[in-house]
Amino acid sequence: MPGESGRQRARPYGTPSAGGSGGAEQGGIRLVTLFLVAVVVVSCALVIVEPGWAPGVLAADSVAVEVVHAAVSTLWQYAPWMIPAAVLVLVVGFRRRRFRAPPATAVAWAAGLYAGWVVLSAALHWRTGDLRYAVGVPFVLVVLFWALPRAAGERPTAPLAQLVRVAALAMAVLTAAAGAAALSAHVGYLVPVGGRTILAWQWPFANKNTLGYLGALGVPAAAALALDARGGARAGWTAVLLVDLVGLGMSYARTGWIAAAVGLVVLILGLARGRARVGLLAALAAAAALVVVKTGATRLDALWGHGLSGRGGLWAAALAVFRQHPLLGVGPGNAPTALAPYVSAAYRGLTPHDGALETLVELGLPGLVLAGGAVVAALARAVRVRGGTPLFWVWLALLLAALTEQVAESAFFGGVSFEDYLLSALVASVVGWERGRGLGFRREGGVF
Repeated sequence: MPGESGRQRARPYGTPSAGGSGGAEQGGIRLVTLFLVAVVVVSCALVIVEPGWAPGVLAADSVAVEVVHAAVSTLWQYAPWMIPAAVLVLVVGFRRRRFRAPPATAVAWAAGLYAGWVVLSAALHWRTGDLRYAVGVPFVLVVLFWALPRAAGERPTAPLAQLVRVAALAMAVLTAAAGAAALSAHVGYLVPVGGRTILAWQWPFANKNTLGYLGALGVPAAAALALDARGGARAGWTAVLLVDLVGLGMSYARTGWIAAAVGLVVLILGLARGRARVGLLAALAAAAALVVVKTGATRLDALWGHGLSGRGGLWAAALAVFRQHPLLGVGPGNAPTALAPYVSAAYRGLTPHDGALETLVELGLPGLVLAGGAVVAALARAVRVRGGTPLFWVWLALLLAALTEQVAESAFFGGVSFEDYLLSALVASVVGWERGRGLGFRREGGVF
């Protein structure tokens, strides 16, 4: 949001909105280019050597997209994901006899219809829209629903297992980077807390809320891994969880706090038993109370009002635009332009900052129905095939955390930035699940 933390996050496709301090133009382009090339080369090599690693590789690459975006806003920011994904499609295509085809599911059908609607919407708005959505969204969904399930082979839960690990570890690594930048170079965003001001952590992202979004998934992911592990592995994942909690707290991304809490509550209710469940829920409630006490209830109310006031205006503008274009929307990528006449100058150029509203504005009601249908179909399949198992509770915790985050941060189903991609990947991860095979983590053959 304007006034919160500089440049907004990357748009799913097309030329991102301008903003920020232009750090890359001031001397960081060479370093960013080296980082981009290294990510592409390593990712492609991993996918070629072992296609089964692709779910984790592409999840990590989606985080790299946001890191590159923070420094340079060009289409090259999507290269860390797009190039390895294209290599994977080629590998699976040329070796298709080696890979098992995934079952036909309602989730995949809904995602396919959604991709078709995006293509149609982009074509209908070709004069004002960005036709690159018509290529990007179908390609991402082909990777998620065709290539990755095949690459997973006999380990159908690998896409979820690898995503969980990447989310936990990526948040830990980026917490360390953000903390080092804040403590050594004072890089961050100043936030008033109670009677003082703190430096919220955000580097190497352009926005503190982006780090918070990753934390909303990383914290419940690390908690799940710590609960599942034994011995030294449990100690290691517990350490990762603590680091993730520090990063999420210091990002001062309030929606991320709530989303992570939702994920943790689901994990506790699903996986903990007896006194452990009561104790963990009590600890979570105590942590929430401590936040209010330390920040001051009055000051906390003021901060929430400041953060949500801009979003409220964006939400109202999005609804106004939707009423004018309820069926076809304004076209993918056109939300910032469509909202501009309805918001103050400080908020022009922004998306609605709500995933459902962004889809309504850009793709109309059919687009939201199809995207929502994919989510509902995934939930139905997860309940039918693995309902009540530890695997199901971990998946549900991350899905609900991601959906909670969508209330105040836009995500586009089928995008490549991690906010978009990880939600899409969670939905697609249930495609290969089978009934009665490996109802617990360790009985999956060491999946987690």
